[in-house]
Amino acid sequence: MRNLEYQTEGGCACGCNRRDFIARVSLAMGAMSFTTLAVDAADTTTLPARKKQGAVVRAAFLYTPSKQMADDPNGWWSWPGNDYDAEGHQKKYAAAIGEMEKKLGMKILVEPKPIGDADGVQRFLKAVDADHPDGVLLVLLHNFTLTHADKILQAVEKAGIPAVFYIGLGVKHGPVGQYRRPGLYFIQSMDNFEAIEYGMQMINTKKLLGQSRILSVTEGEPKQFTDKFLGVTTQVVPFDRYAAAFAKADIGDAARRLLKGVTGNAREVRTTQESLENAMRAYFTLRKLLADENADGLTMNCLKRGMLKPCLGFSLLNSALIPAACENDLAAAHGQMLGQLLLGRPGFQHNPAFETESNHYYASHCTCPTKLYGPEGAELPYLLRRFFHTNEGSTAVQVFWKPGDPVTMMHYYAGAEPALDVYSGKVVKSHEMPPAGGCTTNVEIEITDRPDVCMVKGHHNLLFCGDHARKFQHFARLYKMQLKEGEKTNYKDPV
Repeated sequence: MRNLEYQTEGGCACGCNRRDFIARVSLAMGAMSFTTLAVDAADTTTLPARKKQGAVVRAAFLYTPSKQMADDPNGWWSWPGNDYDAEGHQKKYAAAIGEMEKKLGMKILVEPKPIGDADGVQRFLKAVDADHPDGVLLVLLHNFTLTHADKILQAVEKAGIPAVFYIGLGVKHGPVGQYRRPGLYFIQSMDNFEAIEYGMQMINTKKLLGQSRILSVTEGEPKQFTDKFLGVTTQVVPFDRYAAAFAKADIGDAARRLLKGVTGNAREVRTTQESLENAMRAYFTLRKLLADENADGLTMNCLKRGMLKPCLGFSLLNSALIPAACENDLAAAHGQMLGQLLLGRPGFQHNPAFETESNHYYASHCTCPTKLYGPEGAELPYLLRRFFHTNEGSTAVQVFWKPGDPVTMMHYYAGAEPALDVYSGKVVKSHEMPPAGGCTTNVEIEITDRPDVCMVKGHHNLLFCGDHARKFQHFARLYKMQLKEGEKTNYKDPV
C-alpha cells in the first residue's frame, strides 16, 4: 500500500476531491458546512443537512460622535485621544461583524446609532428586553463610555443573557479584572476581529447544540431524552435495528470506491478483505440510520459485537465532523459535538493511562480520526489492522500523531452543575502496537499545565489536536460551567 506521510491540504481517506463532498450540518461557523464522504452521487445514504436556526445577537458600539464632542467646549475625549476617528472604526468593525454574520449563519443586529449617553443605554436595553436575544455584543471605542457599558452588562446579566464585551483600545487605563466573570466573555485588544468572531461562535454553538440530535444505538425500547444544559436530544435506537440493516447492506460501487481510497491511502493493511467489507457495511449502515432519523451524530453500545463493530466507520464519521462516540458514552458524544462545533476539528475519544516516571499520559482507542486538523486539513498517516482485544478480526485504524503537535484534552460532565475538564499538552510519540499496550492507536502525551500527570481525571476524554484550552475555558466561563479538575489550585485564568 502507499506509504502516506503528512498529506497536503484537502486530501481525504476515500481519495475523493472537493466536488465529492456533500454539505452535512451547520458548523458553529454557520454558513460554512461540515462535510461527509459522498462517494456516489446516487447513494441513498447521503445525509441531508438538518435545518437549524442560528443565534440572534444584539450588538452596539459605545462612543460619542465626533461632531457632538467637537461642539462641546467642555468635552473630554479621553483615550484614545481627540484625533481618534470613532466613526471610521465603527464602519470597519461593522463590516467585519457583517462578514461574521454571514460566515456563522447567525443574526447580529447592530444598533445604527452609537451609545454615548443614558438615553442610548435605555434604547438598547429596550430592544434587548423586547426580543431576549441569544447574546449581546458591546464594542467600546471611547474610554469614558465604560459606565454605559457597565449598566448594559449588569442588566443583561440579570436577564440571563450571555455577553461579549470588546474594548478596542490600545490603551485603557485601570484594572479590568472585574470583567473576568461568569456569563461574560471580555476582550481588550486592538482590531482583534478573530476574538470577536470566537465570541459569536460560542453563542452560535450553544444555539445549535440546543437543536441537535444524537442517536444511542443500544438495547432497549426507543425513547427520547434531553441534556438539560446543552439541550441535545438523544434518541434511543435498538441495536437489533442496526444489526438487521447491517445484514442487508451490500458492497456496491460506492462502498468499493470508498474502500479503495481507504486502503490505498493506508501505510499498511493488516486485516482481511472480509473484515474490510464488513467495516464498509457498518459505515454505510450508520449513515443510513443518521439519515433516517435526521440526526447529527451517534453513539453505540459497540463492544463484543464481532464483525458488526463500527471502529473504522466511527473514524470516518468523525473525520468528516459527524460526532460518533464508542461504547454508548453520551458524555463523550456530547463532548465530541461541542468540540467539533467550537474548533472545526474532531477529537480522539480514548482510554487513559499514565507513564509515571516520565510524567506522561497515554491516550489509546480504536476509532481515532485521521483528519485531526479538520476535514480540509492534512491527513495523518495510518494503518488498518484488526481490533486489538479479540480474535474475530474486525477492522480498526491506527493513526500516527505528529510529534511536537500541541494538544488539548477535554471532558464534558452533564448534570445540575455542568462542568468541563480542560488540559493542555503536546505529542511525544505514537507507539507501535505491540509492544505498547492499550488499544489500536496509542499516543503518548506530555501534559504541560499540571505538575503531576496523575491529576488528569476522566474516562473517554476527548483529545483535540491544537492549543485550544483557552477556547474551552472561555466557553465554560460564558455559560457559567464549572472548570472541574484543578480549578482551585491549577486552573489559570485565561487572561
